[in-house]
Parts: sequence; C-alpha cells; structure tokens
Amino acid sequence: MAFDAERYDREVIKPLRGRHGRLPVGDLILRYAVEPDWTVDQLAVHLKQLRQFWQDRAVGPDSRAEICRLLIRADEELSRNVGDLMSDPAWWQDQATATQGGGGRTTRIRPPNLVRAEPTRHAEPPTEVPDDAPGWRAEAREFIRARLDDSGAVDARESTRPVARRSRVAKSGGSAEDVPQVPNETSDAAAARRQADQRPNSDELARLVQPAELTIEALGARDDSCQVRVSWPATDAERLRIRWAETPPPWASGSVLPVATLMAFGTELGGTRQVHDGEAALLAEVPVGYHLYVPYVVERDQAVVGRFVALGLAEPVRRLRAERRGDDVIVTWVWPEGSRLAIVEWTAPGGVRQDQITRAGYAGSNGFRIPAALDPGVVRVSVLTAVAADEACSRGREVELPPRSIPVSYTLTRHRLWRFGRRDLAVRLRAETDLADLVVTVVLGTDLAMPPSAAHGTVLVEHEGVDLVAHQARELTIPVPVLPRRQDPYWVRCFLRGPVPTVLTGPPVESMRLT
Repeated sequence: MAFDAERYDREVIKPLRGRHGRLPVGDLILRYAVEPDWTVDQLAVHLKQLRQFWQDRAVGPDSRAEICRLLIRADEELSRNVGDLMSDPAWWQDQATATQGGGGRTTRIRPPNLVRAEPTRHAEPPTEVPDDAPGWRAEAREFIRARLDDSGAVDARESTRPVARRSRVAKSGGSAEDVPQVPNETSDAAAARRQADQRPNSDELARLVQPAELTIEALGARDDSCQVRVSWPATDAERLRIRWAETPPPWASGSVLPVATLMAFGTELGGTRQVHDGEAALLAEVPVGYHLYVPYVVERDQAVVGRFVALGLAEPVRRLRAERRGDDVIVTWVWPEGSRLAIVEWTAPGGVRQDQITRAGYAGSNGFRIPAALDPGVVRVSVLTAVAADEACSRGREVELPPRSIPVSYTLTRHRLWRFGRRDLAVRLRAETDLADLVVTVVLGTDLAMPPSAAHGTVLVEHEGVDLVAHQARELTIPVPVLPRRQDPYWVRCFLRGPVPTVLTGPPVESMRLT
C-alpha cells in the first residue's frame, strides 16, 4: 500500500481549487482517501503519509498550497474533536456508511467542525416601494423612506423612553382605571440605553465602514528579515490597522467580528506611518517567508475586516527529499522563485558540515550529493534569494538521512549424506556489523528462473529472531525434501528482513541450483 500523490492531487486537491478561505462540504472518506477495509497499521501509515504530503505541499502562493493549508487546519480541528477515533478502522467504516444515501446515491456529509460558519447576511431593506400601493401601504412606504434617509436620526426621547407599566388605581367612586407608572431609572442606565440603541448592527456597520485596499512591495532585506511598504488611500490613514500571518484569515472580506476575536489572529504590523500625496503608507520589517496582510477598522468593540494581500519573500525550499545511493545520500528539493544559491548543512561523525551549491551546479549533478553518509543524521537546506536590491536567507528545511543498508552475505553448502530420506543444506550468514532480530526465509523455486522474492517460491524454513555478530558466520541447517526428478533444475534462495535495511549478497549460481 503506497500513497499515490499524483492521484490524490488530481482527484482531491485539483477539484478544490478556487475555494479560497474555507473548504466546501465533503465526505471524510474522499478527503482523506481512506479505504474502509484497511487495518489499523495500514490506516496509521496512510494518515502519516497524507499529513506529510499536506505539509510538503502547503508551502507557496499557489492554489494547491492554499488548499493544503486549509486541509491541515481542518485536520487539526477534527483531531481535537474526534481524538483517537481517527486511528480506528471501525470509525472510518461508520463514515463510509453515513455517506450512502437511498437508491445507491452518495450524499456528501458535513464533517464535524471542519467548515467555519459564515456570518448570516440579512437582506437589505427595500430602497423602492411601488407608488401605486394603496392605503396603509403608502403610509408604510413613507415611514420606511424616512428611516432610510436618516437611519441614525432616531429621536433620543423615543429611544430612551422607559417602558410604562400600568397599575390598577381605585377611584373615589369605587371603580378602578389603568394609570401608567414610569419605572425608576438612573441617568447612567439611561445613557447606556441611548448608546446601545444608537449603535449600528453588524450589517449596517459592514455597509458603512469599508477598509481600503492594500498595496504591498518589498524594499530590501537584511539577514533573515525584509523591509516592506504597505500603502492605501489616505482617507483611512488614521483608522486603518493591519495584521499579518502565515495563513489566510478564516473570515471573508467585509465580515464584522469582535475585536478580541480579531486580535487572536496573526500579529499586529508595526512600523513608521507616512502620508504623502493622498496616500498613506506603513514601513515595516517582517521575517522572511510567505505572509498575508489583513486590513481592518475598529468601531467601538467591533472590527470590520477588509481584503487581504499576500507577498512571499525569500521562501524556503519545497519537497525536500534524501535518497540513499549506497554509502552516499542524494538530497533534492524544489527551488523557490528568485533563489540562486543553496546552503546545505548535515551532521557527520566529526560534527556539523556545511557546503554550498548553485542552481546551475544542482541541475548539472541532479541534486546535492553527501558522500560517505554512514551514520544517521539530519540535513538542513536554506537558500539565498534576491529581495529588491538585497539578498535574504530563507528559513531552513530539514529532512532525516535514510539509514545505510548493512551488507550481509550467505553461502549454501550441501550435505552429501542422506538422512531419513532427505538432504540437508547449511546456510552460513555473515554481516559487517552486529544485527539483531532478523527473519531468515529459505525458499525453493520451481520455475526456470530463480525466485525474485519469498512470495515466488515454496518456503522450506523460516527462522525468526536470528542474531548476527560482526564478521562471524552463523550457520543454519535447512532440510530439503526428496524432489521428483525432472529436466529443469530447482532453485534454493535465501531472503532476509529485519528492523534495519540490509543488502543480501548470494553465493555463486551453481550452489543455488539443485538437480
């Protein structure tokens, strides 16, 4: 079972393009590409590979990277809500059953808490009323028009007038009549009531307050930080503020939300403000990488969010991989736009080593080669990228060096004596280093060619828990049954597996053939 990245990109990522800011409703089985009949181990391996694919692909300004970032956030939220159930195949079987509708149709279900609900948009009040509306409709039309002409001009006396209570008061003649009584209300409470009545609701605030559009450009760089200039029309020079983050905001442009909610997103962009020729600008310093800048305007305890802009400066490498080639390791990656030089660091027996490679040198050697990388370690890659007239160093990406395969050799020796109608073979194994908990499988092949794997032959014997000492032979006796005589030869071959990768070298072909 291997994760098919191209198929997942084609069937899941590509259809989701254009869904900027939030994911559409979809079933979990399709989004996670899970087969309901998988075992616990298969499910764990698949989820690990899928999440690693999201992490590798979530870097960059393209639409696929945006979708992967949304999938990562949705996965984190689902993990918090569901917990260990995601590692249970039975739970995924329930999800597959839940997506089946009547008549064999598949109904998309809404994953729990994966999609953030958008604020409810109420219809705008009518701006035109037919002139031929008779009677009370004409009066209603005039009332609505008066409110639309001056929505904020509400009579303070009417809005702050306390609600009258009516009580029964006995008349002198013995009858009772309703007399209004005004409740006691302090001046502070009355002022708070007037302020609350005059405050616009979310829809009115979003219509009245619209943050200006931002324009951003890079000015230069220094070490691992960059100088940027964010500008907008000077009409909002004082009120407009900006926050920046590495991920898009979960709200659409024009959303109205509490200030405390907005403050939990990203970081406030600080710097030097300038106003010149009808344009306001903010000169700020930000770290290298891909960032989004969100404008907003605060009105009392609410904030109106504007349209964000994005800019990537000295972005890190993508798809960093390390592949073992014997004792050497080949490191490959995808260069970000504008980069020309890569700095590679890796751990070695003598400490940490560092080297550089240009983009042309990388293309000529099909990657960066680390010679004699025998011990496990980590390789770190960062790149130098032009930012305006300067250069900045990106954040480093790391990947573990794959373990080196241990060479193991074996020989086959026939015992000429017949013992109880069968012959014995002696298998002697020898390794360069100590190995523990190996599984040795000896198979008998009946085809014209030697069996390429243990699954293509008849298993004669399988020994588990075999330990090998460096440069010392370990002998195992293998009984060979009496075989029918035929013209084609039989083949005996040994296979090895264990906790560490090994390279098994066989004996001469003549000793592996039985006639």
